[in-house]
Amino acid sequence: MSDLLRGCTPILCTPFNADGSVDFESLEREIDWVIAEGAVGVAALALASEGYKLTEAERTEITRVVVSHTAKRVTVVVSADGAGAEIAIDRATAAERAGADVVMVLPPSFVKPNVDGLRDYYTRIGQSLSIPVMIQDAPQLTGVAMSPALWGELSRDVETIRFVKAEGVPQGPTLTAAIAAGEGRLQVLCGWGGLSMMDALERGAIGSMPAPAFTRLFADIQRQWESGDRSGAIATFRAELEFVLWAMQTIDVSVRSAKTELHRRGVFASSAMRQPWVALDAIAEDQLTRFVDQRLRNT
Repeated sequence: MSDLLRGCTPILCTPFNADGSVDFESLEREIDWVIAEGAVGVAALALASEGYKLTEAERTEITRVVVSHTAKRVTVVVSADGAGAEIAIDRATAAERAGADVVMVLPPSFVKPNVDGLRDYYTRIGQSLSIPVMIQDAPQLTGVAMSPALWGELSRDVETIRFVKAEGVPQGPTLTAAIAAGEGRLQVLCGWGGLSMMDALERGAIGSMPAPAFTRLFADIQRQWESGDRSGAIATFRAELEFVLWAMQTIDVSVRSAKTELHRRGVFASSAMRQPWVALDAIAEDQLTRFVDQRLRNT
């Protein structure tokens, strides 16, 4: 498991056709493109995949296509969570049957569970699987607070719980506490668009899970860092930091930014998003165009 997700595992955007249906041809091109950019894995059906806008039938078919087209070239992570354990277990076991390597699981958030509820939820999911579980901690989106102490307890009691993707802030101390609580059982990844990447690497994170358009950036940063060129990694990060910060204003802005760039690169046939989403105003559209223009000139 040590190298299963060591590196950059981008969150795949879900491409849509003009009629709102899923564009599977563009999805396959996206997979090929991020692998060529240096991805060690791909993650599907996540928040930044607009996973919450997909039907169960679409989730099933996207998982099938991602697993099939990836063809064991990289690790496949599939988001599988829900408002209760029964929904999450159904999605997680379906992902495992389809060939996913890891399932990523947010806590329930419609009714926010206490510690006992969280323990029951993750224990039941983990015990239903034979593949690793990644706990996704995104309190700014879910409103659910979890502690590294709980993660450490779960990793001790449930054999499949082996990863944590930290999205909250401050991220650094949370990563350090999670590694300590896991006592060698938990590996941690930098979430929230990779904004804390340098801090995360210094604290022992094994990788990042950014938007797909930033795959090469975060793959290069980690490669430089792990080769001992820390000053080079910092310089690489700083060169793109303005756009990374701009894109991570909201989930909608991040997804729109990634889809716009992938469309401009010819990976996506369209940059369409499903409703509901908040459109950019004219100034923000111009800013995004300038950022993408600059990136295309540099590649």
